[in-house]
Order: sequence, then structure tokens, then C-alpha cells
Amino acid sequence: MRARALLAYVGSKTSSLTYKLEEFISLVEVAGFDVVDLVTQFGRADTRFYLGAGKAREVAERDFDVFIAYHSLSPLQVFNLERLFRRRVIDRVLVILTIFEKRAGSTESKLQIELAKLRYELPKVKEYLRRAKMGEQLGFMGAGEYVIDAYYRHMAKRISTIRRRLEEVRRSRVSHITKRKEAGVPEVVITGYTSAGKTTLFNRLVSESKFVDGRPFATLETYSRALDLWGKRIVVTDTIGFIDDLPPVLIESFHSTLQEVVEADTILFVIDGSEPREEIARKLKTSVETLREVGIDRDKIIPVVNKVDKIRIEEVKSLRDLLGRYFSWFVPVSALTGFGVEALKAVLFFKVPGYAIVKVVGEDGVRGLRIGDVTFVAVPSRGAEVREAGITYI
Repeated sequence: MRARALLAYVGSKTSSLTYKLEEFISLVEVAGFDVVDLVTQFGRADTRFYLGAGKAREVAERDFDVFIAYHSLSPLQVFNLERLFRRRVIDRVLVILTIFEKRAGSTESKLQIELAKLRYELPKVKEYLRRAKMGEQLGFMGAGEYVIDAYYRHMAKRISTIRRRLEEVRRSRVSHITKRKEAGVPEVVITGYTSAGKTTLFNRLVSESKFVDGRPFATLETYSRALDLWGKRIVVTDTIGFIDDLPPVLIESFHSTLQEVVEADTILFVIDGSEPREEIARKLKTSVETLREVGIDRDKIIPVVNKVDKIRIEEVKSLRDLLGRYFSWFVPVSALTGFGVEALKAVLFFKVPGYAIVKVVGEDGVRGLRIGDVTFVAVPSRGAEVREAGITYI
């Protein structure tokens, strides 16, 4: 039986708040809870109870199994709320971690999630230990040592072990990236806000059938496949999506996943064009800021507006102004129907580095991208020169 969750948001009232709270509810449902209600309170969070003391006492009388706060709760707030409610108290960070735990597939992603969860829980265990030593909590072992003290030391040791293993994985990933670059095979990484249709686009580009369910965080680890673009061989990689107010503990734990984006030759930045303009603006801002934080050069980014099959042509055109704050152009596609995907492949053919593009005029039977009576041929930059008549480098 699914636990009944009462949700709470304490903070400022912004124009994007409705969409943030809808996303919050969606995350809680994906994590496996039934949402009873959502309580909002505008202003600064109370340092003791998150909610104001009076509001917290009102909530204590409600019928629910677990209380979930939108913002990260301090150990003191968790302690006080659990004592008042006599029910479990968690926050949005743990909700996201729960989703990650359910959907993790690779050893690396499981280690990353375990690390994030341990780092999330460590301050709370430390607070519990402090209170136990003050006599506010029970928990002595027979020899006089606190059980919670032993657990705290175990957590700290496990964190160190996981960090060492992830560092080994990171070194292996860097070595793999270096070898790929030396081989002259460029990488295109697909990224963007969660649920924008990244995996659907990946499947369409490389003829795969990777899992898609339209809900947040279906993809947790990187997944790569080769793609041949009229003789130009590239690697396409699907990655985890961004989300608003992503907790720092998750950003650090998924460093190696983000490293794949940083090291990519080209980035397909996928935007859901079917959403309300305010929502697109919010997700654009979050995604662009995340890319900037990890040091992405904007010249490497190809903006892709997805799900254009759900909107009118006039709405697609109106997106120019919205995206114009960050990008001067974009490629409209529908990953679901295939509309615009061939045009996107042509953009990749010309934009992805690592190859020289040559133009062949009036020659039939030449392998390449043919436009009219002109064929464009990709030649690996590290190798062959083309000297035949009628061929011009561009």
C-alpha cells in the first residue's frame, strides 16, 4: 500500500511557482507516494519547523503518513517536525534520491546514488548523535557505545570507499574519452531538462529502443551508440536530465555523468516546445545555468525544440523570441513522428567537428550528403586528402 504524503512549500510566490509545484507533485508520485494535499506558506521558512509554528501544529492534526517539504530540511527541522507530527518527515531531495534508486541500472549510477544518499543523511545522523549524547535520545550499546555513533563512523567510511571507486570510474571514463578523441570519432551528447524527450530523440537518431516513459528521470546513466551520417561517423550519447533547484549533493555525486557533457564535441540541447511559454522560459533558464556552471562553451550547443507536432507553426515561430535570449537559432523536430530529424542530421553533418567537409560538384555515385547536384563528403581531419577534380574544401 502506498504511503499518503502531505506536501509543503514555504517560500516566495513567483510567476513559475505553479509549474514548480506541479513538478513537485509529479516527482512525489513517481517516487511511489499518494499525494493527500499540498500546503503552501509564503515568506521565509521557520528555522525550527520549516512551516510557521502555528501552521505546523495545524498540519499535525491532518491525516497523512509522511510529510514532504519542497526545500531541503535541516536536521533540526526534521527532528522538531517528527517529534510534533509523530510521523516520518522527508524533503524533495530524498524524493529525487528515491526515484534514482528505483531506476538506477549501472554499477556507477548505483554508487553515485548511494554516495548522494549517505551525504544527505550524514548531517541528520550527526544531529541525532548530538541529541543522544545530550540524553534526548536512547541508543546505548552494551559496552556503553552509542549505536548511532557506530553507524555514523560506518557511513563516513563507506563514503570514502565509494568516492575512491567513483574516482576509478572517472579515470576510466577520461581514458575512454581520450582514446575516442585520438581515434578522431566526435561525440554528440543529448541533454536538456528532464522529460523534454531526450531519449525519444536518441532512439530516433540511432534506431534504438531505449526505455521511455515520459516521467522524470527515466535516464540515469549515460548510454552511447554510433551513428553514420553519410560517411561521417559519430557517437551519440543520452544523458540524465536537469531539474530546477537541483540539490548540490546530487550535482556533486553525478559529476562523472556531467563530465560526459563537458567533454562532448557537440551538445544537442533539447527543449520541450509544447509547454506553456512561462514553463519553457523557466526550464531554459535552469538548463542554461546548469550548462554554464559546468563550463560548457555555448558555441558547442545546438538547440533542438522538440514536440513541434503538438503545436501550430505560428507557435514554433514565436519561440524565436523566447530562445533568442540565449540562442540565435534552433532546429524544430518531433522525435516521436520523425519530423525534422533528417534536417537535424544534416546540421550535425556540417557542425560536428573532427572531419573536413568537401564539396563534390556534378559527380554521381559519390558517398555523402547530396543536395541538388552537389554532394558533400566528410573526410576525417587527421587523415586523407582529396585531390580529385571537382572537389572543393568548405
